[in-house]
Amino acid sequence: MTLHTEQNAIQILSMSEQEKIMDQWLYERLEHLLPLLMKKHNVDMWVTIGKEYNEDPIGRTFFPSAIDSSRRITIFAFVKENHSDKISRYVISSNKNFEPFYSCYPLQANEESFDGLMRLVDKFDPESIAVNSSLHYAFCDGLIHSNYEKLVKVLGTQHAKKLISSENIAIDWLQTRTESELDWYKTLEGITKEIVRKTFTNELIIPHKTSTQDVVGWIRQYVRDLGLKTSFYPTVDIQRKGGSSDRLEGVILPGDILHLDFGIEYLGLSTDTQQLAYVLKDDEIEPPAGLKNALSEANKFEDFFFEESREGMSGNEVFLSVLKKAKLNHIDAMLYSHPIGYHCHGAGPIIGLYDKQEYIPVLGELRMENNTCYALEFNIRHFIPEWNKAVPIYLEETVCFKEGKMQFLTGRQTEFYLIEPKR
Repeated sequence: MTLHTEQNAIQILSMSEQEKIMDQWLYERLEHLLPLLMKKHNVDMWVTIGKEYNEDPIGRTFFPSAIDSSRRITIFAFVKENHSDKISRYVISSNKNFEPFYSCYPLQANEESFDGLMRLVDKFDPESIAVNSSLHYAFCDGLIHSNYEKLVKVLGTQHAKKLISSENIAIDWLQTRTESELDWYKTLEGITKEIVRKTFTNELIIPHKTSTQDVVGWIRQYVRDLGLKTSFYPTVDIQRKGGSSDRLEGVILPGDILHLDFGIEYLGLSTDTQQLAYVLKDDEIEPPAGLKNALSEANKFEDFFFEESREGMSGNEVFLSVLKKAKLNHIDAMLYSHPIGYHCHGAGPIIGLYDKQEYIPVLGELRMENNTCYALEFNIRHFIPEWNKAVPIYLEETVCFKEGKMQFLTGRQTEFYLIEPKR
């Protein structure tokens, strides 16, 4: 089935404009954020090694726009100057497009990249050398085994014993957003919500004819046509009176709740949202009162999440506190929120998991930090008198934690989008 919509009014920056913004962000992060993080985590030297077509996830965040990948081997080395907090930033490469973000550290005759790194290590003699190896955090585990073996060999016994995991500084590097990034995140979320608005229309969705698969296909193509990517494969499902399960797929009918789970990648950042529409029956001008009440209860749960989230709390502490408050208020809820940033399921504290509504070791023990972003993802189950059963209400909003409190980027859904019946 071919689906059409009106010519889009969403404005996406040209590639050169996007690259200018992302380069400004990178330089600001390297100049101001990196020194703070190396001091915070007491790291003397941080080394990231990327191999062509097998990049380190951290290394990807270091490339300026003029360089999109490693050539053979690319090594970044950030090192604290002796007896100071000044950070020198090196890349072992002769490619001048790395400047002014990094100082190029060219190789001498007959040297390989690891030999150049060894000269840097000898020059600064750091007490610790952080590398991207981690048991628990995928983002921080980008040092492949062959590069690790080469590194240990070239460092020798004197320096190899200084190797430590970079996971603490790497998590903070990935999860912390600058003020400019946070400002632009509002634009990202606004674009995401505008795509949702264009999806939940009668021009796209015709009851008795359009299927959930049709809608997913349209969204994927529309996002591609905008020059963007989805941050994950979107899904559309149905909650239906008398339905055989909580999440149905197939042809959309009057009386259905449509649940969309969707996000985009833009300017190197990700969004993730879940929104709801209701398909009116012929004799309806609004959703049944029970469904409206259910959405209102879901909004109350969002309020609890905002009220209970505090700086320095672990993801587990937020999870347990929010669910405790929900229970006291007789709301049957599940909470499974996650950090978001460079990646959709990003670095930072996990706040519950969908399949583990309990204390999460390690991943849930990270602390809430300012200038970080989350996908507030949850569901509540509310009894709908008109359906004579309890119905799950799934919602998700991209939010930020700033100045010690949670904040919406563009507001939240408080009413169902409405799809008119086929007239």
